[in-house]
Amino acid sequence: MKSFKIITGERGEGKTTYVLSHFSSTQGFVSIHRGEEYYLRNLESGAEALLLTREPLFSSTWKGWYINQEAFEEANETLLSYKEGVVLLDEVGMMEVEGMGFAPFLNEATNSEIDLVITVRDKFTEKVRERFFPSLTPTIISTGRFS
Repeated sequence: MKSFKIITGERGEGKTTYVLSHFSSTQGFVSIHRGEEYYLRNLESGAEALLLTREPLFSSTWKGWYINQEAFEEANETLLSYKEGVVLLDEVGMMEVEGMGFAPFLNEATNSEIDLVITVRDKFTEKVRERFFPSLTPTIISTGRFS
């Protein structure tokens, strides 16, 4: 990777808002929380897909959430197609540390020429860094200081 930034903070501290305002002409995905559902928005097309829900709409589950595996697979495929530029991935966490979600992309990210920006909750930051980027020193920006 050319560069690596982690935007960190607690739930509701503005990680997604921060990256949308600072990396608006970026390729990648953000997670949008609406009630008991999470949607995945493609930053290039604006298209959204239901990603996680408490309702039994999908067969895959993780910690009480029903997971739209197809949305994750399509997002990983898109992310892996990026060869350069800034790539944003919002809400990386324990699902990825456990090998699910965006793990396929994160496993390959260091082999690319992208500038990677990810958001991670404070309590997961070190686990994500150790799992996917153990030899890298990212720039860490905490949204907690902005709230």
